[in-house]
Amino acid sequence: MAQLDTTVWLRPARPAASTAASGCGRCVSSGTGPVCVGAYGAPCDHPALSGEPAVLQRVLQALRGVADDDGNLVDGRRFSALHITDDEAELTLAFAAGCGPARGLAEGAFQALRAALPDTDVYVRHA
Repeated sequence: MAQLDTTVWLRPARPAASTAASGCGRCVSSGTGPVCVGAYGAPCDHPALSGEPAVLQRVLQALRGVADDDGNLVDGRRFSALHITDDEAELTLAFAAGCGPARGLAEGAFQALRAALPDTDVYVRHA
C-alpha cells in the first residue's frame, strides 16, 4: 500500500456567501497568497487535553519542535485542544488557516503528530 507523503488540505469547493475575507484580519495580499503581518491570535492559557498522560507528554514534546521565529506551538500557547485516543489524534490550533506562516506551522504539527503517533489517524484543525 502506498504511503501519502504530503498533506491533502480539505476545503469547501466554494466559500459560503457570508464568509469574510480569508486570513486572520491582519494579512495583506501577495502573489503567493496572504502574508500575515500580525499575531497568530490570542494565546490559549488552558488548552483542553485528553488522552493517556504519558502519550500526551510525548506528543507535547514533539510539538515543541514545531516552531517559527515567535517560538514553538506548546510554549507559545498556540493550540487550544489536543485529544488522543488509541486510533485518533486531533490538534486544534489557536490561529486561523488563512495566514501565510500558519500553513507551515500546521504542516509541521501534522508531521510531528504523524511521527510521534505512527499508527494513528491525525487531524489538525484551525481556530
